[in-house]
Amino acid sequence: MDALLVEQGFIFSQVDSSTLDFRNESELNVEFLKKVLNKSNWRHEWQGRLLTVGDTFWNEKVWLTHCAVGGRGRTEMCGYFDEENSVSLEMLDLYISGLVRQLNRLGCKTIMSCDGEGERIPNIVFATENDTERAALLMAEVGLEYRVKLARKTIVILKEREEFLGFFSLLNGLSEKLNAISTEHLERAVFENVVEELLEIPGVSGYESVIRNHVMKKLAKLTDEMTVDDYGNVLAEVTFGRGSREPSLTIMLNGHLDVVDEIEVGREILKCGPVWTSSTGILGADDRAGIGVILHTLKQLQRMEFRAPVKVKIAFTVEEEVGLCGAKSVSSEFLEDIQAALVVDRRGRGDVVTGTRGIGFCDELFGEMLALIGNLGEEKRWESTLGGSSDTRIWAQQGIQSVNLSVGYQNEHTSREELNLDDAFATANLLKKVFLHLDLLKSALRGIRGATPNTNERLRRTQRKAVSSAV
Repeated sequence: MDALLVEQGFIFSQVDSSTLDFRNESELNVEFLKKVLNKSNWRHEWQGRLLTVGDTFWNEKVWLTHCAVGGRGRTEMCGYFDEENSVSLEMLDLYISGLVRQLNRLGCKTIMSCDGEGERIPNIVFATENDTERAALLMAEVGLEYRVKLARKTIVILKEREEFLGFFSLLNGLSEKLNAISTEHLERAVFENVVEELLEIPGVSGYESVIRNHVMKKLAKLTDEMTVDDYGNVLAEVTFGRGSREPSLTIMLNGHLDVVDEIEVGREILKCGPVWTSSTGILGADDRAGIGVILHTLKQLQRMEFRAPVKVKIAFTVEEEVGLCGAKSVSSEFLEDIQAALVVDRRGRGDVVTGTRGIGFCDELFGEMLALIGNLGEEKRWESTLGGSSDTRIWAQQGIQSVNLSVGYQNEHTSREELNLDDAFATANLLKKVFLHLDLLKSALRGIRGATPNTNERLRRTQRKAVSSAV
């Protein structure tokens, strides 16, 4: 019963198992609900704004029939809200009213909506670009697939209208406190929730099944294909900017699932500003923070428009902490079309690790380009450097231009481990910039492929000039 009411967009709270409180709902929408219930033979009684229902099986198909009252489906009038600043549910299409109402509740003002009427693609038009971006962020959080047309302030929902009703209850589970958070801070809050959830999940090397299952549930909503290979690595891929052309660029995002020691049961995550530590034992930020950055990035990419298709492959490996075992077992077929690998598994802030102990992970130009892209429009944070071993070394051995990026943890593998969320979020922003400036990355890769020892320096100067012109 609760889920069906949420699907139609009604705002209420639970008093007990049979009584619902509609005092926070508008009078207009309460009258609409009364009209719907009066059409049914379901036992119910109103006492003011309190609704008591009898023992009735609320069938969704029958419920939708009752909700399809005469005049329903005229869609939302441009800018129309009633005297209580609440959109009229009776004016919204049957299959989209719950989504509109939840987005309104969470701070996104809408001006037009259509469920497609079974013939067209469902869509919502928003009052401002900020409302549009905010709604996209919230929809990504619950896994509802969509495409954003930011200039038109429109979100197109990539589901049949009968398929997306269940997502409205997931939105209903998001706290109304988010309404008071700006879009910029909302994105940060969502990111922190993702990381904190990952930090609570066990997964010492060789026993990664729980974290693997968790990550797979997240990836199922964010990727086109996903598999677990024979060694236990999670491998997935997704293409953004679909069109008639095949992707000309394939980038891999990589982190590892295992932690060096088991996360202690009952421990607390202690938060002092942006710095998180564990009350006992390891925190697990190596590499739960990297996984969080990658999942967050995939959600961001869903909201971006691409001029040309780009394929993103994801490798969440196992047993990295005991010798890069998972990465070594990844098949050549999965790796063969990857031109660039961005690993998110480095301590500290601002490092673009390009090699270790005399072993290069990439051409110098590739590391410099990533650092320059990361520094566009802000203080100089990123620079290429040498570092320790990681899965990056395995991808480099396959001829892939590879780097390892700082993700904000320090003192890994010890009880003094800490994670700076500011630095982790900066890494997520770096990955976002990479995809916003794919032309620069492609240019660097073309330069590397065509370089000879005599032309390297000239190419580097050309690439630096190209990046400087974009600043």
